[in-house]
Amino acid sequence: MRERLRGLSERDWRTLDRLLVAGLIVVATVDLSTNSKVEGPLWLNLLLIILIALSFLWRRTQPLIPVVCVFVVMSAMAVWLTEPPNMFVAVLILVTVGYAAGRHLAGRVSTVALAFGTVVMVVLAAVYDPNDIIFPVTFFWILPWLAGRTLRNQTRLARELAEKAERAQHAREEDERRAIMTERNRIARELHDVLAHNLSVMVVQAAGARQVLDKSPERAVEAAALIERTGREALAEIRHLFGPVRRGGPEPLSGAQSIARVDDLARRAREAGLRVELRVTGDAVELPAGIDLAAYRIVQEALTNTLKHSPGARARVTVAYEPNEVVLSVEDDGEGPRDEHELGGAGGGHGLVGMRERAAVYGGVVQAGREPNGGFAVRARLPTRPLVPA
Repeated sequence: MRERLRGLSERDWRTLDRLLVAGLIVVATVDLSTNSKVEGPLWLNLLLIILIALSFLWRRTQPLIPVVCVFVVMSAMAVWLTEPPNMFVAVLILVTVGYAAGRHLAGRVSTVALAFGTVVMVVLAAVYDPNDIIFPVTFFWILPWLAGRTLRNQTRLARELAEKAERAQHAREEDERRAIMTERNRIARELHDVLAHNLSVMVVQAAGARQVLDKSPERAVEAAALIERTGREALAEIRHLFGPVRRGGPEPLSGAQSIARVDDLARRAREAGLRVELRVTGDAVELPAGIDLAAYRIVQEALTNTLKHSPGARARVTVAYEPNEVVLSVEDDGEGPRDEHELGGAGGGHGLVGMRERAAVYGGVVQAGREPNGGFAVRARLPTRPLVPA
């Protein structure tokens, strides 16, 4: 129901206000025409009630107008025409204007309107029915005002929460977009080093082949084959680059970053406090440099996140060489992050976003989440040869 009301347009609300005014006029006409307690000219009583009803057309845009109109006109009617307690339509009008005052008037103005209406109603009740003051003031004025005020506060709170959630969602999307772009640039910079190495090898081999071409054609053919293989690998890496190479300082290296050195990652994690069990299954194959680096980074990031969210936990790292792909698995028995957004870049990358981006570059996939029996797991599949784009 609340969602339907929230979806109403300004035009719909104006239509509802007109229907409310029409309903009050119909009720007033029937009430006054059949009421034996009407005092003064019927047309004048009806005219003043219609005037009050018309003021409700401004109850949303200028809510003070119906409040003032109701109490001024009804006070005048109480003195010179029909007393409000003798009219059923007067009850409907008081309840409606009380709700409108609480729902649409701003803070201090709404409180002043509540006090003003309470004073007027107490005075009129004391004059015409001193034995019945609390009931009409409470049920026909204060409680409708409280209902309107409560709905106003809830609506404002819901709107603020919705806006906050929307801002948080936009911020999350922007953070993820920046993380993806940063990770792509980081991958490009690392691959730049790989490509530079491959090209250097090609230049050296080409120079060597030219020198031994006349004396040892067999060695020249071997050098040419190596140049061809190295060139093809370099070309495949280039086709997977995302964007320009980000300018930045080099990262400190402690040797070649390769999945073949996963035991070094496990050792450093143990030194940091994790209990790491490492398994390597299958026949290890030589991976292309970019895929090799991606596999190394995924395991590194997964272990770093385990250290961050579950220090002291037990972790199991598995590297499985299967036909045409390498399967990586990092499982722990800790609590892990509450959601993917907590998989931050504590290891220099960007958590799950970075892992997925690295795997996607080469047609691989990464999955992460809580295990049914507790703990957290990150699993990745990478092809052992890069997919060549069409």
